[in-house]
Amino acid sequence: MLYTANVDAIAAVSLKKATAMKHSLTGFLTLSVMAGFYIGFGVILAFIAAAPVAALNPGIGKIVAGATFGIALSLVIVGGAELFTGYNLLIFKGTLRGTITLGDSMLGWFWTYLGNLGGSMLFALMVIAAGIFAPDPWKSFILKVATYKSTAPWWELFFRGIFCNWLVCLAIWSTFRCTSDSGKLIMIWWCLFAFITTGMEHSVANMTILTIANLLPHDPAAISWGKMFGWNLVSVTLGNIVGGTFFVTFLYWFANAMDERGARTMEAIKGGSGSAGLPRAGGSPEEIKDVKVKMKS
Repeated sequence: MLYTANVDAIAAVSLKKATAMKHSLTGFLTLSVMAGFYIGFGVILAFIAAAPVAALNPGIGKIVAGATFGIALSLVIVGGAELFTGYNLLIFKGTLRGTITLGDSMLGWFWTYLGNLGGSMLFALMVIAAGIFAPDPWKSFILKVATYKSTAPWWELFFRGIFCNWLVCLAIWSTFRCTSDSGKLIMIWWCLFAFITTGMEHSVANMTILTIANLLPHDPAAISWGKMFGWNLVSVTLGNIVGGTFFVTFLYWFANAMDERGARTMEAIKGGSGSAGLPRAGGSPEEIKDVKVKMKS
């Protein structure tokens, strides 16, 4: 089948994660908090590296940010943590495949989101205490980005959220397709480079960015807690869900399900009259030639 092995592998991970959540919610939440930390490391690395460059050339600044953010998902996947955006693939695939219930998926989404939020905000508090964004150009750069995230049109943020998690879940899907650790890291880097450089919206990264911005001296008309929770995170989170669950999880599951159904149909045909006249998948040129000759005659 096309991707049966990959779909089943992810469905098995779904069951493993749902079981771990039931065994120890405290342990599961701890790993979700850690994912918030790891995304935070990507945020501060990307912003610290990009701010001086962006002050000279905003376009190159975006490229620098994209090139350095990959540490975030690399830490989540290699180090091990529970990330909400990745769960749109890792746990929802199990629901489509039948290894876990829809209720388990919803609980996984809820607890990872809560843990990611707690980890992101705690990480932001530590960043403020460290004074990393106190001086310019880093302070002005993160406030400029946060202002856009707090005031951009709702539908614009929503669709940027779709594109973002489409790429994040493709990165995770690719790790199940790659056979080497280096290949996995390269695909993670490329997908995150694409979504950061093009300015897409990641809900968990925004938790850190907007918390830092709210804790720094800022214009309350442009940046506020209300705009963080009531505007940006709502639109971006919904976009992330659509991007991950539909454009990656569902479409790959659907394509594989159609392939499996076609294979069962072919097996049924082979069991009936005239089945000897059908070439098997991957048949030799001689077998296919024989069938063509019979069809002509």
